[in-house]
Amino acid sequence: MKTGHKVIAVLSALALCATVPAVNYLIDLRRADSTPSDLYNVVYSQVNAFRAEDYSLAYAQASNGMHLKFSREQFEKMIRTDYAEFTTAGRIEFGLIKYRDRHALIQVFFIGRDGSVLPCIYSLIYERAQWKVDGAVTLPPWPPGSGFEGLEA
Repeated sequence: MKTGHKVIAVLSALALCATVPAVNYLIDLRRADSTPSDLYNVVYSQVNAFRAEDYSLAYAQASNGMHLKFSREQFEKMIRTDYAEFTTAGRIEFGLIKYRDRHALIQVFFIGRDGSVLPCIYSLIYERAQWKVDGAVTLPPWPPGSGFEGLEA
């Protein structure tokens, strides 16, 4: 390879390497424009899809990582068996949000009609210019009457 070609190849590689941080910076700027309500809307939208048994829509709101782990049918089965409480909750309350790069963790509390509380940690990821659900972990439930008094609408 001629010296001129080598120089062009090296400069092209350096330009490509410089582009990656710039793109990440622009993604972070866009994510920085996100508000907590943007995250709430993603959670509400997916839970409403579960309630309507629209698992195709709920699956579309899941991240690429979830798509790699679960087929659409596996996803539906998981929701029906492991997350049925999400569909029967009387209301949803939100807690703290933690951001890290393109990721966000958000506390979500599913309040049963009997006053029981199912705390959950939702993981969201910012990909393709929108927030997607990357997972949810349920925590031990609270018995009826153990929290959120005085917040009834």
